[in-house]
Amino acid sequence: MKTKKNKMGGVEILIAEDSATQRKQLEHLLCEHGYAVVAAPDGKQALAAARGRKPSLIISDVMMPELDGFALCREIKRDEQLKDVPVILLTSLTNVRDIMQGLECGADNFIRKPYEERYLLARVDYLLMNRELRKNQKMSMVVEIYLGGQRHFITAEQQQIVDLLISIYEEAVHINEELKVRQRELADSNQSLSALYRVAQGLNHAVSEREVCERSLEHALELPGVWAGWISLWEKETNAFRTAAVRNLPPALQGEGAMGGSCECQRRLIAGELNHVTNILECERLKDAAEGNRGLRYHASVPLRIGDRNLGIMNLVGAEQGLFRDDELETLYGIGNQMAVALERARLHEHLERLVEERTVALTAEIAERKEQEARVIRLNRIYSVLSGINTTIVRVRERQQLFDEACRIAVEHGKFVFAWIGTLDADTRQVTPLAKAGRDGGYLAQINLTALADAPGNCPLIARALNQASPVICNDIATDEAMLSWRAEALRRGYRSVAVFPLVVEDRPIGVFPLYAPEPNAFDEEEMRLLVEMAGDISFALDHLKKEEQLNYLACFDPLTGLPNRALFWDRLDQRVGIARRDQQAFSVIMLDIERFSAVNETLGRQVGDELLRQFARRLKQAFDETDLLARLADDRFGLATRHGDDGADIAHILERIISGIQGQAFRVEGSELRVAAKAGVASFPADGEDVEDLYRNAEAALKKAKLSGDRYLFYTPEFNARVAEKLALENKLRRALEEEQLVLYYQPKIDLITGRISGLEALMRWNDPETGLVPPLKFIPLLEETGMILEAGRWALAQGLSDYRMWRAKGLQSPRIAVNVSPIQLRQKDFVATVEGLLDGAGEAAAGLELEITETLIMQDIKANIGKLKAIREMGIRVAIDDFGTGYSSLSYIARLPIGALKIDRAFIANMTSSPDDLSIVSTIIALAHSLNLRVTAEGVETEEQVKLLRLLKCDEFQGYLYSPAVPAEGIEQFLREDKSQPG
Repeated sequence: MKTKKNKMGGVEILIAEDSATQRKQLEHLLCEHGYAVVAAPDGKQALAAARGRKPSLIISDVMMPELDGFALCREIKRDEQLKDVPVILLTSLTNVRDIMQGLECGADNFIRKPYEERYLLARVDYLLMNRELRKNQKMSMVVEIYLGGQRHFITAEQQQIVDLLISIYEEAVHINEELKVRQRELADSNQSLSALYRVAQGLNHAVSEREVCERSLEHALELPGVWAGWISLWEKETNAFRTAAVRNLPPALQGEGAMGGSCECQRRLIAGELNHVTNILECERLKDAAEGNRGLRYHASVPLRIGDRNLGIMNLVGAEQGLFRDDELETLYGIGNQMAVALERARLHEHLERLVEERTVALTAEIAERKEQEARVIRLNRIYSVLSGINTTIVRVRERQQLFDEACRIAVEHGKFVFAWIGTLDADTRQVTPLAKAGRDGGYLAQINLTALADAPGNCPLIARALNQASPVICNDIATDEAMLSWRAEALRRGYRSVAVFPLVVEDRPIGVFPLYAPEPNAFDEEEMRLLVEMAGDISFALDHLKKEEQLNYLACFDPLTGLPNRALFWDRLDQRVGIARRDQQAFSVIMLDIERFSAVNETLGRQVGDELLRQFARRLKQAFDETDLLARLADDRFGLATRHGDDGADIAHILERIISGIQGQAFRVEGSELRVAAKAGVASFPADGEDVEDLYRNAEAALKKAKLSGDRYLFYTPEFNARVAEKLALENKLRRALEEEQLVLYYQPKIDLITGRISGLEALMRWNDPETGLVPPLKFIPLLEETGMILEAGRWALAQGLSDYRMWRAKGLQSPRIAVNVSPIQLRQKDFVATVEGLLDGAGEAAAGLELEITETLIMQDIKANIGKLKAIREMGIRVAIDDFGTGYSSLSYIARLPIGALKIDRAFIANMTSSPDDLSIVSTIIALAHSLNLRVTAEGVETEEQVKLLRLLKCDEFQGYLYSPAVPAEGIEQFLREDKSQPG
């Protein structure tokens, strides 16, 4: 406890306050006002001080330790020495209980905390001045008071009650004024907080510097009293301010550069003097544009700071003349802080976005590059695979076509090209011919004029350019390359997006192209092209190698002068022919042929003429032989031949006659001169003259030497063979004369109806009536007719003669039956067979009814479809067709049913044995039943006994022919039969 003196003698005030700060503040206030002051830290010490000093006035806090204010007051009022001392209680008066306790304890006055100094001093002065008056008014009274809705009865002195009421009233007035002020402050604070909230909310979504500035200024202008503003940001890079946002400023301050230069607020910020929101009294910019801004020259400058870094300034102009209040400046300071944080965040966000964008771009580029590298590696691996595959193929293959096929296949399968093809260039026509392809063509090549001629219509410029320049040509985007304009739609429809054309160059000359079509654009880069050019070079090298290898192989096996096989190849193939002939039991002959006096041609006319003579001689030999025959040049003027023939060798003689006659009969034209030469030949036959190559070759040479020494044009190695050939050739010549001199005649054998016994048909059989030897047996001359082809002439004659005899007998009034004429295989194979028959009828339809053509079962089946067509045409003329020798061939029942035939003839072999062989009898019975089921007439040939006739009747055969009735007889004999109508015996 301590005491302070004052200038007002005798007036001492006791202070009871537990708060040292408030105690000192109150003590200082009273001392300054002239009072002596005694201070105590609690109620207990204050009571002791009061009793010891008896102060003029006691001011006590209510809430104190040891002894609170109400208890202290109660003790003071109980003390007879102190009860007249006025007591002022410092209380918050927060509730009714405080008031009631104050009245009950006898307090003289109440002052609410926090108090106003002037009000406190006024109450102190009032109580001290009325101190004597209060002594005379000690009457107590009971007062009924309603406080807080409750009724209270209080015993107090009248003055005390009056002072208390005055105190409460004054306090109420004071509180009301404070509440009004507080209400205004709260309203302003609420508006400021609302603005701060809107600023915070708006800035939360702002992600760019511009958006932060625009939103901050927009929300700042929503504050009460703010009319316009602008924001300037500090640019570290340029060391200057940049206007970032402007609102409601006069036009003079909104143009470009209007905010340039420095101003007071910017200078103060740079100097570090603008650490808080400050009112700028005289703004140079507002002063210069005073007419457009209502004459206002003041604005508040809000520094935008993060730590010790200046980000910029937000300047706000008030709506009225005057400065912003401190609380408004605080609000603006809050907005500035929020804006600075948002601005920093936005800059960080923009920076991060830039980093992300840069990283994304870099990553995208990296990924794209990596993918491109991966794709490139894959493409290169494919190309390496193609290169490896083609090189392996080059080592393995020995033929150009196989190389081309494999190269195209590998390019598509390993290189994943959609289409690949190889074509060769014709040096004369300049046309390209595709020889191999793989992949997706779809008729693409067929539409293009594949030529090396650059100006040819419908050509492909890439192919022409590659061939003419002998270098690769690339089109990396078919969709845009003008060179592919004509074929763009077709190419794109097939999935071609790029193409490279590689010329195949051999001996510095383009001989072909190898185009590759890819499914994606830009498929051919520099490295790929390097590998693909290497691939084309490898193929070109392989072609050159194959060409030279072919030339070597050709020279090893062929004669370069005539193009014929040489002696080595002839021996090799002759050896193969021997093996085949031995296996198939065939006969063939080896022929050695020499040009006579050929050395004289070389000596007199020169080697060049001799070579050309040999070439022409070889060409004539080629024309004379079939492709299945062997032909070779064995030495300078010696040629070798190997050809198949029949057992008697007559056809070899025909060939030799034709060749030698052709050589001698027609001159060779060589360099403007006509040369006539002769040839000699020697023949050795397999197996008669040798069963191996060496024997055949040696014996053919021996036969040639004999021919050259003799006068014969050719000789066979075996004398017996010579005699047999000579005999057959003589017979052939006689047969030709027989055709010319009409020595052939027709004999007829009757066919007998098994029911009536009457003649039902005639079979015409050809006979040769030789003036020297008489009738020649058919087996001796018919095969020769077929071998020599004279059967065609003889067959026509037989048909014509048969029709002539039929007409003659009909003209004589005889009932001539059908005449059956046999048709040979050679006749039926002729394309004009039907026309020949139709020509022989000469429009006489009735003659067709008297004609029947007999064709063997085997012959029909050789070319069933063509033969069915021919026989249908024959039947439509009215001629009947019969199958001869049925049962000996290999016909199908399904085809028999389809054949346009009218009769079957059972082969004589079944008829001869049917009386002794149940199997043959069963066959005959089955044939008859089958024929009748197909509505065919059945003829049995070779019938010689009555027993055979009886069986045939039982089997219901239609007719028979044979010696039992009559052998074949001349036409005169048949005419006699027809007149007598001779019946079957028995």
